[in-house]
Amino acid sequence: MEFVLVIILTIGSIGKDPKTIELKIPQASKEECLKTAKTFDFKLPIPGVLISMKSKCEPKKYNGESGVTQV
Repeated sequence: MEFVLVIILTIGSIGKDPKTIELKIPQASKEECLKTAKTFDFKLPIPGVLISMKSKCEPKKYNGESGVTQV
């Protein structure tokens, strides 16, 4: 079964609404997806700025294309 690595990047600053970007990258297997996902989880501690990145693996549910979307 193919999996999709979903990377969620959130960027914001004090007094402004944060922006979230979602990236979807196809992966050949669950193991490959989980290994890659570990490299994308972090928070950057900068005063007044929010930058965080989370990742997760999901089974491929459709024949859609990989891509980047703002959510």
